[in-house]
Amino acid sequence: MKAKGLVLEIGTEELPASFIEPALKFLKESFTEKLRESFLTPSSVEVFGTPRRLILLADGVPEKQPDREELFIGPSYRAAFKDGKPTKAAEGFARSKGVSVEELIVVENPKGRKGQYVAVKKLIKGRPATEVLKEILPRLITSIPFKKSMRWGNKKIRFARPIRWILALYGNETIEFEIDGIRSSDTSFGHRFLSPEPFTVENPFDFIIALEERFVVADIEKRKAIILDRAKDLAGTVGGRLLEDEELLNETANLTEFPYPILGSFEEEFLSLPKEVPITVMKEHQKFFSVVDEEGNLKNYFIGVSNIKPPDETVVRLGYEKVLRARLKDALFFFNEDRKKRLEERVPQLEGIVFHEKLGNMLQKTVRLESLAPFICEKLGFNKKEESTRAAYLCKADLLTEMVNEFPELQGIMGKYYALLDGEKEEVALAIEEHYLPRFSGDRVAQTQTGIALSVAEKVDNLTGFIGAGLKPTGSADPFALRRNALGLIQTLIENRLFLGLTEAIERARELYQEQEVELSPETVAETVSFIKERLKGVLREKGFKADTVEAVLSVVDDPYDGLLRAEAVEELRVNPEFEEVLITMRRVVNIIPEGFKAKPFTPEGEYEERLLEEFNRLKEEISGKISQKDYKGALILIKELKPAVDAFFDNVMVMDKDEEVRSRRLSLLKTIADELNKLLDFSKLVF
Repeated sequence: MKAKGLVLEIGTEELPASFIEPALKFLKESFTEKLRESFLTPSSVEVFGTPRRLILLADGVPEKQPDREELFIGPSYRAAFKDGKPTKAAEGFARSKGVSVEELIVVENPKGRKGQYVAVKKLIKGRPATEVLKEILPRLITSIPFKKSMRWGNKKIRFARPIRWILALYGNETIEFEIDGIRSSDTSFGHRFLSPEPFTVENPFDFIIALEERFVVADIEKRKAIILDRAKDLAGTVGGRLLEDEELLNETANLTEFPYPILGSFEEEFLSLPKEVPITVMKEHQKFFSVVDEEGNLKNYFIGVSNIKPPDETVVRLGYEKVLRARLKDALFFFNEDRKKRLEERVPQLEGIVFHEKLGNMLQKTVRLESLAPFICEKLGFNKKEESTRAAYLCKADLLTEMVNEFPELQGIMGKYYALLDGEKEEVALAIEEHYLPRFSGDRVAQTQTGIALSVAEKVDNLTGFIGAGLKPTGSADPFALRRNALGLIQTLIENRLFLGLTEAIERARELYQEQEVELSPETVAETVSFIKERLKGVLREKGFKADTVEAVLSVVDDPYDGLLRAEAVEELRVNPEFEEVLITMRRVVNIIPEGFKAKPFTPEGEYEERLLEEFNRLKEEISGKISQKDYKGALILIKELKPAVDAFFDNVMVMDKDEEVRSRRLSLLKTIADELNKLLDFSKLVF
C-alpha cells in the first residue's frame, strides 16, 4: 500500500520553556497510538519544537485504511434467544448493525467474557487517510495536556498560549480543518525577527531544512549543541571553561529558535561573594552560564544566549551586563546586611515561620530536629551527637536572612557560609547545607557524618509529620514533596552503606511530635514505613531485582540498605538452578503452615522428624550468626545444607495427619524452622 509523509505544525505565541518537551512527548505518543488504532500505522514519527512552534513529522503514513472484517459483540445468547426464538434484544442489536436476525452468529467467550454471545461480522471498507487525519489532528491539538492553559481573547478552546497558525500537510495535500477560527493550511513562518514572512511548504520532508533557511533551528538537540559548542569556545577565550549545567542548557535551548551565545563580564568585587550566589543569580534570574577556571573557581565572566545573532553584539552584551550588575549589587548588599547578625541570634525568630498549620512552626521543627538528629546519629553508629545537635539548632536559621528571602534556592548553602563566618565547626556548617540533600533526582547525598544524621532526621520528621497529619500524596499530586523525601532518605542510606531501622526512627519522630502536642494519626508509624517501603520497592526494581525477591525481603526488614544486601544475596544465588531448588523447598516449609498457627512444645518422633530437628539445631546458631553479621549469602548457603533433611521429611511424612496431636507436632517443628528462616526473608513470597 502506498504511503506518504505528514507534517503538523502548531504555531503559537512564545511557550514557556518547560512546556515544550512534555507537549512534544504527548504529541508523538498520542499521534502514534491514534494512527495505530485507525489502521494507519506510520513507519516513523519525529517531533521538533521551539518556543513558537510544536512540530510533528511522520513518515510512511498509508494512503488508505485496509479493508477489514470486524466482529461486533451483542447481548448474551440467553438474552438474545428464548426457546430458540429471537427476543427484542436480538432484534434490536441486529437492527442497530443493519443486518437481519438470521445473519447473527454465536461466539464463545469473546473479548474475555464468559459464555456465549450473539455477534455480527461486518466488512469495513477502508477510508482514505486524508479523511481520518482530518478527524484526528484537531482532537490531537486540543488534547495536549499543558501544566497550565487558558482561553485567550474571545477564543473557546484552552491552550498554553494563543495559536497563530496551523500547518497540516499530507504528501503535497493540505489536511483541511479549523480550530477556533484558525484554518489549517500549507503555510508556515520563519524566525519572528530574522525571517517573519510566511512561506509555502511543498513537501513534509523539506520542512525542517526550510525552517533552518529562515533562522529557525527546530531540533532541540541541535540547538543545545550550538549553545554548548559556542559557549565553550567563548569561555576559552578568557582562559576559563564553561560551568556546564544540563538543566540550564535545556532551558536556554527551549527559550530560543536561533540561539547565539554572547560573552559578558561583571566586576571582580562580586567574586567576594560565596560563588554559589553569583552562579544562582546568573542561572535562576538571567539564564546565564557561569565561567570557571581549571580549579573550579568562579571567574568574572558569563555567557548569555540571545535568540538572534545581533548586528552589534556590544549592545546586547552591555544590556546583559547592566541587568546582572544590578542583581549582584543587591546580593552583595544582602550578604553584608546578613553578616551583622549571627545565625544563632535568628533562631528564636523561627517561631514566626509556619512549617505547616497542622504541624506547628519552624522553631518547633528545630526543637524536634535537635532531639531526632543525635538519636539518628547514635543509631547510625556515629560519634557526632554534639555536632548534630548544634547543626540541627542552626539549620533553619538562614531562612530569616535577606539573601535566602531573595534567593530561596540558596537555603542551606548560605547557612553553611554564615555558620563558617560565625566560627562554627566546619562539620556543623557543612551539615546545614547537606541536610537538604539530595535536592532532586540524581543529586549528591550528604557525605559528612553530621550531615547524614541531620539529612535523615529532616526527612524522617517531614514524612512522619505530613503522613501522620493525613497529608499523604494522592495520584500525581505531591505538594509537600514526600516522595522526594522518601527517595532522598533511601538514597542517603544506601549510597553511604548505612543501616537504619525505619520503624524505630519514625516512632521516635512521632514521640517528638506528641511532646509538642501535635496530633498525629494512631497509624502514623505503620503508614509512614509502608510509604517509604513502596518507594524502596521501586528503587530496588530499578536496580534490576526481581519483584518477588523484593517482596520477600521487604516483608521481613524495614532497613533500606539491609534490604538491598539481602536482595543481592538472593539474586546472586538464584542464578544457580540448584540453589533455586533450595528456595523452592524452603518456601514449601513456610507455605504449609496455616495462617495464625503458633508452635507448641513438642518432642520429635520417628527418623525423619528427629533428623530434621537435629539438622536444624546444628545449623540454627550458625545461620543466626551469619544474619547478625549481615552475611546473607553465607546464611542462605547454610540453609542449603538443610534441604536434604527437609526433602526427606516431606517425602516420608504426612504433615497434615488426621491425628490432631501428630499434625500439631509436625507443624510445630516446621513453624520453629520457618520462624528462623523468616529472619532472613519471607520465602512464601518467592515465585517460581
